[in-house]
Amino acid sequence: MQDRASFERHLLALLRRRPAIDLPAVYQLEQLFGLQLRAEALDEWRVFWSLAVHFFTALRMAPDRQFTDSEACVANQILSGVLLRGQFDAQDAPCVDDLQVISSLLFLEQADAISQRLVNDLQTWTESPENDMPHHVHSDAQRMAELASDVSLEGVQQVADTLASQLARLRTQRVVADIHASVQGAQEVSRLLQQFAVGHVRAPQENVLAALRGD
Repeated sequence: MQDRASFERHLLALLRRRPAIDLPAVYQLEQLFGLQLRAEALDEWRVFWSLAVHFFTALRMAPDRQFTDSEACVANQILSGVLLRGQFDAQDAPCVDDLQVISSLLFLEQADAISQRLVNDLQTWTESPENDMPHHVHSDAQRMAELASDVSLEGVQQVADTLASQLARLRTQRVVADIHASVQGAQEVSRLLQQFAVGHVRAPQENVLAALRGD
């Protein structure tokens, strides 16, 4: 692993600067986790490093806002993972189990925040469809698909990918019915995440996918 002290120093700096986002720390962490992802040979740990990279990339792209409680929880989960990696033994199965718990929580905390934002932004848009598409909804859908891919949650990835494609079409051809379909897609992502959080992996509803595709 890269120098653990560097991970810890920048993560603690990020947490101490709350509610401001410490952009230099975010940039250093994004680089450190990216290097670790490229160097990692173990699949379980590659999932963890990739989820962390997504988190810091999102922070870097929207620095002019407050560092939320939910994001602080994510950063704490990442710090727990870094500490665990420092004592990891490939033969130590309980350690791998601990990592899976951390990665699941890391995924769910990021994914839940995105899904709530998607639902809220798209529902607001249905009230004023003449306005431009809400900022970040397309990139949020893409990021959701990437996160779901990291943890092999195929149903969420399928809905998020289809939603992202539909939102791209809505930029040039806006139809109120399609905006309502977008809301259904975001709500379907939220439903699937809730099921995953209690231990169930469900398939997406075909009628929701069909509406997003415009079938």
